[in-house]
Amino acid sequence: MANNNSKFKIQNSRLITLAFILLIAGLTCYTWNNYRRNNPPYSPEINEVLFMAGDNRSELEKVLKHYSRNPADSLKLRAAEFLIANMPGKYSLEYEAPFENVVAVYMRWDDIGDRQAVNEAHGLDKETVREDVKYITGDYLINNIELSFRVWHEQPWGKDVPFDVFCEEILPYRVAFEPLENWREKILSTYTGHNSFFSEHPETTSTEACIRINSQLPRLKLMGRMPKMNYSMIMTTTKGMCDEMSALAIFVTRALGIPVSQDFTLTWPWRNVGHTWNSVYDCGKRISFMGTEASPGVSHHGSRISSGKVYRRTYANMKNIDAGDADIPPVLRQQNMKDVTCEYVPLPSHTDSDKPIRPFDAVLQPYSEGQNGLKIPLRYPSSNSTGYAYFAIAGENTWNMAGWGRIDSGTADFGTVGRRTLCLPVYYENSQQIPASYPFILDSIGKLRIFEPDENDYRKLSVSTIFSDEDKFKDRMLNGVFEGANKSDFSDAVRLYTVHEASGEHFSTATVRNPSRFRYVRYVSPANSHCHVAEMEFYNDRGERLRGKPEGTPGSYQDSDMTLDKVFDGDVSTFYDAMFPSNSWVGLDLGEPQTISKIRYLPHNSGNGIYEGHIYELFCWKDKNWQSLERQKAKTFPLFFQAPTNALLYFKNVTANKSSKYFVLNKNGEQEWM
Repeated sequence: MANNNSKFKIQNSRLITLAFILLIAGLTCYTWNNYRRNNPPYSPEINEVLFMAGDNRSELEKVLKHYSRNPADSLKLRAAEFLIANMPGKYSLEYEAPFENVVAVYMRWDDIGDRQAVNEAHGLDKETVREDVKYITGDYLINNIELSFRVWHEQPWGKDVPFDVFCEEILPYRVAFEPLENWREKILSTYTGHNSFFSEHPETTSTEACIRINSQLPRLKLMGRMPKMNYSMIMTTTKGMCDEMSALAIFVTRALGIPVSQDFTLTWPWRNVGHTWNSVYDCGKRISFMGTEASPGVSHHGSRISSGKVYRRTYANMKNIDAGDADIPPVLRQQNMKDVTCEYVPLPSHTDSDKPIRPFDAVLQPYSEGQNGLKIPLRYPSSNSTGYAYFAIAGENTWNMAGWGRIDSGTADFGTVGRRTLCLPVYYENSQQIPASYPFILDSIGKLRIFEPDENDYRKLSVSTIFSDEDKFKDRMLNGVFEGANKSDFSDAVRLYTVHEASGEHFSTATVRNPSRFRYVRYVSPANSHCHVAEMEFYNDRGERLRGKPEGTPGSYQDSDMTLDKVFDGDVSTFYDAMFPSNSWVGLDLGEPQTISKIRYLPHNSGNGIYEGHIYELFCWKDKNWQSLERQKAKTFPLFFQAPTNALLYFKNVTANKSSKYFVLNKNGEQEWM
């Protein structure tokens, strides 16, 4: 009996020990699961951002923990992780001043001369940089995520928007570097009628919704150099350029669940500025548009003008170029840009500039990830091998950086490159662009042309203009009349010549056959021409140019400096712009009667002609830079030069300091303007 009792005690002790172990294990498991719910494991990217956040770490963890507790929130957790992982580099530029003071200054921003004095008067100190990782609150992010998911799920087209598109084009809480605000709530309350319309019309597509919203946005008064503004600031000032127009469209469409991106080009061909516009995602395709100005299906600059490269603004940090900042051109250092040129090449409106643009010619091509594109052989080696080459686009008297490419076996792969855009392969060394090869262009059908001069084939070049632009004001002199008189009021005026032809490319000469002598001579403009004359000369019967006192209709249009004396200043780029469109005149008091045998005249022009006495110089691109081929002083019209074929060339009017666009002399001796 004692033995049985001893066995019972041992078994009971073992059961107690086992129960204790199970209890401890259960408590440990519960504690660990509870810890995991409140302290979920983070990816290395998230941990890095949390470290960067410093004292603001708890605000970011608040969001992650909030969406880690309920498995039903797993997609929202992924959205939160996307926002936080890509938060470095995002910040606000703002003033520590009341909103009304900031907007009051912004209303006149472009017209302010002494901005410091105005800022001080409104209590605006130096603009402050507030990094999102260090200042954003958990409640702001959670609210942004909740409202984003709500409209994504509620809108009829939401089911056709993939999660990755949602993350980039509905979810982000900012557009650029504007001061943060609760813009989603403001827009949802302001546009509640449209939201109700969408719920009542389940057949509505994202494109149709975008058209409906964009047509209701206020048209902005064009004003450049505006600071980055949030939704409320843009709506208050209603001023800005393409950046503000596209940003306003993004704020409103994304708040309503319409997936819209911001697309841009760093530089236009032949200009030193870029452009920004939008595109809307719709069932796998995209249609570009211009926010507040041109809805999807309507032609705009982004769909009409060829670009060397087109990028899409992203929230994700793309890490496009794996090199140090010192080896990357400044305009390409931004991480939030994705090369989407393949979507824009070729658009129907880009392939044939003479073809009428039809509705939805702005429908973009499907994006191809990792698409191989244009490979350019590099003529010159780099002294600083980074594995990258870049290309610049011909601008106004410069080459503007536009894209990059990896180097492999002496060839740079630049991906898709826009057509009809003149480009130059370059390296970036010591903050300088170093040519890597000869300029190139893709023509309208995608054929590559590399412009290396053929030194064995020089041709005669006849030059009538230094660029191809037509002088649109030259016809304003047609039917104008030159008169002579001996009374200062021209009551005895005699018609000397009626203008039947005028060219902005060179002086026109009129022979006068009236043998009478006149003290006063003048030009009387036709109706609606504002008396546009650049230069005017009178000669006597001995071929001598006559001088006198300039006279005419006083004043100028809008009080500009283009007054009547500009007709006799010897500068072909200035002209008389009369105050009144009709019944205006300009002439000379010769001091005494003179015989008029010849009149030379030049209308308002673009300065692209050949003018006697001006010096012209021809330049050719070879051996990494522009080299002068020949310089001439114009005595006759036209001029003649010798130049190699297949070379990139340009003219410069040295006297007027005016350069032409680039052109190529083909094998037929013809100029091809680029």
